Amino acid sequence: MTSEPMPVPVTVVVPVYNNRDTVVDAIASALRQVPPPAEVLVVDDGSTDGSADAVRDAFQEVPSVRVMVQENAGPSRARNRGIAEASSPYLAFLDADDEWLPDKLALQGHVLDSEPTVGLVACDWVRERPREDVARASAPGTPWSRLTYRDCLVLNRFQTSTVLMRTALARTLGGFDAAVDGAEDWDLWVRAAQAAGVVKLNRPLVVYRDVPTGYSKDVWRVYQTMHGLLDKHRATAPVGFGTIEAWHHLRFFVALRLMGDRAHARAALGAALSPRLLWRVPAATLAYLLPFLVRRRVRRA
Repeated sequence: MTSEPMPVPVTVVVPVYNNRDTVVDAIASALRQVPPPAEVLVVDDGSTDGSADAVRDAFQEVPSVRVMVQENAGPSRARNRGIAEASSPYLAFLDADDEWLPDKLALQGHVLDSEPTVGLVACDWVRERPREDVARASAPGTPWSRLTYRDCLVLNRFQTSTVLMRTALARTLGGFDAAVDGAEDWDLWVRAAQAAGVVKLNRPLVVYRDVPTGYSKDVWRVYQTMHGLLDKHRATAPVGFGTIEAWHHLRFFVALRLMGDRAHARAALGAALSPRLLWRVPAATLAYLLPFLVRRRVRRA
């Protein structure tokens, strides 16, 4: 007679807003982890499509899945509700339209267990489920890269569903900042890198559902929300932050120009060429923009 594996000490936080068609699959992918998470906290952020009822119906016999409902307040406050209610030492975020590949929690939890100075572990992600079980074929020795505070400022390197972090760290940092909703995840990763070690497993363990209505599809809106993050971190940023700022304006200029959005592209370029940042543009171009364009061309080739 075999016994069920003991749950890993992880609370999974799933914010939901009108995700009835995908949220059940997302939660099921969390419960298929071996070992499974200790609890899954589903925070329904004022859905109007019956998302909460769909979760209750699908998992009514799974006591580790708990549904909380609140008035619509945005993704930061939904995730923060889960952070406040979490009872496990580790905390994982799973968006309601994404899925995890097997052993994600086990592989990431191994890093937190063995590296006491590391506070956050992310991983790579893919848009389509791999044909072979790449996660289960790996081992706790999966290679990982350590990322610095500067690395995290240069680019948002993690999709939210890829992150496992220490619950105490998330609470110490105050969770997600609703004032920068739209860049709230990136902001938290940056602050985490200021306070603790941050690493990324060099293996895709998350399937990211790329939908046409997704937030990241509105490039101009993403660019605007980025301003709040840059303003927030300017005072405490490392030497050379101006070069990083110029790079961000330049990369959005390129993205908007390639989309044919000339008016907004000119606005982004104008920000890069402002008196405060103009002299930083050559360094930003050499250090960040040109390597970015080369990598982009290689990927497309």
